[in-house]
Amino acid sequence: MSQASERQVESPAEESYDALVTRLERVVAELESGQLTLEQSIEKFAEGVRLAKDASRKLDDAERRVELLVRSADGEDEAVAFEPEAGRRS
Repeated sequence: MSQASERQVESPAEESYDALVTRLERVVAELESGQLTLEQSIEKFAEGVRLAKDASRKLDDAERRVELLVRSADGEDEAVAFEPEAGRRS
């Protein structure tokens, strides 16, 4: 890896959710292209798994923050689950 490309790689903890998803989509496209060797495919697959886990972790963190914000707004100590599909809470 060149020095220029090394500088462009951020640690997953520093990347935004959107950046992680964009990188994951790129990895999936590369895997689906059929242009990679078996070894490259395995490396890309491992990268994709890591990116998916990091993105999932960021979603979990965001969900916890939403729960705290909702709890604060209601003034109650009860945790309120956020249901993004329905756009409402239970």
